[in-house]
This record gives sequence, structure tokens and C-alpha cells, in this order.
Amino acid sequence: MAKRQGGKTLLFLMLFLMLASFLLWRFYQSWVFDDLEQREKLFAGFAEEAAARHQVDPALVKAIIWKESRWLPGALGSHGEIGLMQITLAAVEDWSRLQKQKMPKRAELFQPELNIEIGTWYLSWTLSQWSDYKSAEILQIAAYNAGHSRVSKLWRPESPELELDLEQISFPGTRDYIKQVLARKQHYRKSIHEHP
Repeated sequence: MAKRQGGKTLLFLMLFLMLASFLLWRFYQSWVFDDLEQREKLFAGFAEEAAARHQVDPALVKAIIWKESRWLPGALGSHGEIGLMQITLAAVEDWSRLQKQKMPKRAELFQPELNIEIGTWYLSWTLSQWSDYKSAEILQIAAYNAGHSRVSKLWRPESPELELDLEQISFPGTRDYIKQVLARKQHYRKSIHEHP
């Protein structure tokens, strides 16, 4: 009888510990992943490192992440965009081919460090396409949202010296996207200067 009682106690204790562990894990997840500021702190270092590697303004990388996913690493877009920077499989294929990297598995693209690396590389690549243009940053952000070929066909000024006014962006969603990213970029730039 004592053995049976001890077995039940042990089973109860194990179940209790499993439940307590689960509840603590859920509390930790909700504390980290339900709080934008905590998520940002968790992944900002990856954004800064990738920005330095690819010579992209870290405030721009952070603004894109904020706009695309609100710093949620598991974000999945309505058209299959993946992770923090909502990268597309086409961008991943470009990165893999041009950087001579093995094509990652889809699940790996949710890993924050890899996702930010590829997204930041893409930002750098798009900027290199328009580095001579006065409106290079607007073209870069538009390409991140609407695609490089669409930007080249629809909105690239005829001459690099010509300014691209935001109102010339014919897609309201892309125009709003650019405005929000630029505003958030200023927020991050200010915070970088306040807390170097």
C-alpha cells in the first residue's frame, strides 16, 4: 500500500512540476513576445550587426523590421513572407545565388539572425541598384515593399538627378509604407543618438 501511495505522490508531483514549468514558460513567452519593447531588445543586436556588415543604416533596418513584423520572429505574411523582415522566397533565392550560400530550408528562415541577414542584404542590394539616384532611399524602401522590378518599371526617375516625390508612387499602400518606415527610421535614429 505504501508503494502505491508513493507512486501516486510521485506522479502527482511530476504532473504538478510539468504544469508549473508550462505556466512559467507561457508567462516568459508572453512577457517577451507580447511586449514590443522586449522583442526589439532581444533582436536589435542582430539588426545592428547585419547593418554594419552590409553598410545599411541600422535605423532603417530596425524601421523595416518594425513595419514588417513588429519584431515578431514567427510572423507570416499573407503572401508567404517570412519572419522579422518578412522576406520572400524570391529574395532568399537571390541572396543564395548572389552570395553563393546554400539555400536555407523554409523553417530556417524564421531564425531571427538569418532572417535579418537576408533582409538586410536585400536592402543593401536594392540600394546598390540606385546609389546614383537622388531618391535612392525612397527607391530602396519602395523595392523592399513592392519589389525591385516593379520599382524599376514604374517609379525610377528617368535621370538620377531627378527627385522622386512620394506622391509619384502610384500604389497608396507602398506610399504609406514608405512614409511609415521613414518616420520610424527617425525614431530609431533619435534613440541611437540618445543611447549609443
